[in-house]
Parts: sequence; C-alpha cells; structure tokens
Amino acid sequence: MTASDDPDPRRATVFGRHAEDYDRWRPGYPDAAVDWMLPAGAREVADVGAGTGKLTGALLARGLHVDAVEPDPDMLAVLRRRHPAAHAHLAGAQALPLADAGVDAVLVASAWHWFPAGQAVAEVRRVLPPGGRLAVAWNGPTPTVGGWTSELAALDPDRGRKDWTGRLRATGLPPDELEEARVPWTWDVSADDVRGTLATHSALTLMDADDRERLLDAAHGIVAAACAAAGTATVPWPQTCVCVRWTPDRRTT
Repeated sequence: MTASDDPDPRRATVFGRHAEDYDRWRPGYPDAAVDWMLPAGAREVADVGAGTGKLTGALLARGLHVDAVEPDPDMLAVLRRRHPAAHAHLAGAQALPLADAGVDAVLVASAWHWFPAGQAVAEVRRVLPPGGRLAVAWNGPTPTVGGWTSELAALDPDRGRKDWTGRLRATGLPPDELEEARVPWTWDVSADDVRGTLATHSALTLMDADDRERLLDAAHGIVAAACAAAGTATVPWPQTCVCVRWTPDRRTT
C-alpha cells in the first residue's frame, strides 16, 4: 500500500456487523508490546481505530487518559459500555477530534491498514507534539512449518498479503526514524475460539455464505483434531505482535 492508496471501502466498514462477536473473540495485546509502544511519561494518549477497545482497556489499566477514536458506531457502542472511563469519539483517522499537539502518543492496533494513509499521517503530525509518538501494532499468527497451525494458515484468504510494516513505511514517514519490534506470545485456543475470531475477519464477512461456513468448519475441525490429539480442551497457538513506532524530531545517532 502506498500513501495514496485508499483501503477497500467494503472491508473497512463491515466490523460493526458483528461488534459483539469481535469483542468476545478477538484477543488483546501482550503487555510487553503495549509498554514498548508507549513513550516514557505519557499521560494523554489516543487510541485511533479503537474498535471495541481491545487496546483501550490496557491503556486505561496503566492510568492513562485515553481518547478512543472509532468511526463505526456499533463498535464504539461496545467500547463505551466496556470502557466508560475512556473519552470515546465517533470519528476517523483522517479527521481526529483532538487539539493540535494535544496527545503524547497516537496508538493504532490492527487498524492502520484501513486508514487513508496520507490523511492519517497528516493528522498524526498535527496532534503530536515534538517528542510525541505514533505507535502501530498488529497481532497475527507466527508463521510455522508443518502441523495444525500450518493447515490453519493455508485457509487464510489474506495469506501472503500482510506486509504490515511495509504499509506503514510506504506512507512517507522517515524510514530511519521508524523502529520495529516483534513480540512473541501464545494464545491458548479452543476450536470455538478459532472459529469465532475468524468469523470476525472482514474477508470472511464478505464471502459467499456457503464458502464462509465451509472455511469456518474446516478451521474448527483442524483445531478440534489438534485438541483431541493433545488430550486437552485448548492448544497453544503461537502469535506475534508486530509493532512499529515513530517519534517526531527524534534524532538517530
């Protein structure tokens, strides 16, 4: 994706159809990733593309003042109910309802690829003071070779198209000022967990109903077989949280 590309408008706007399921089934973010994203001494932060508040809750738990910005009213309704301490705004990344230099950090979790990148970067520059920070994160399965996790990965209709950091680097931010971290973590999942989270993915939401059910049934069967083989109700699913951060006016040495 280049800075001039717009996200697929259909996929970017389907999440509200299953906002409650999104909140129920999607995982949060590992503490090590959240800590790496935040600048030292941060007090005022914005969670942009906040969804139902998967990152918002972790920020509030750290005692931060959080402006949660989300363009989908159904997703925002769940966030407001789950995290009433957050200051919730119905708005998009291209028009942030924040003052100039008004927040210490802009955080984006599993949402940057839906933003109109050029407009989002301009708004980030506007709302961050010198020394503020943009930090972007994506959760996803760790690539593996063999076993049930590889079988599951083969079902992903977006496989091979998830160059998350490349999308951010293509926005025109100074490449030598972008820092990257990959935080491994493990998600213990049942077959129902995997079926539930996959059903909230935009690619599946827009699939033909019969094709979607076949894919979800296949995923459920793969994980159910892995659980049966292990003799457990859940199996560990290796994940990686890919994080990129940018600090305006930071000087490298």
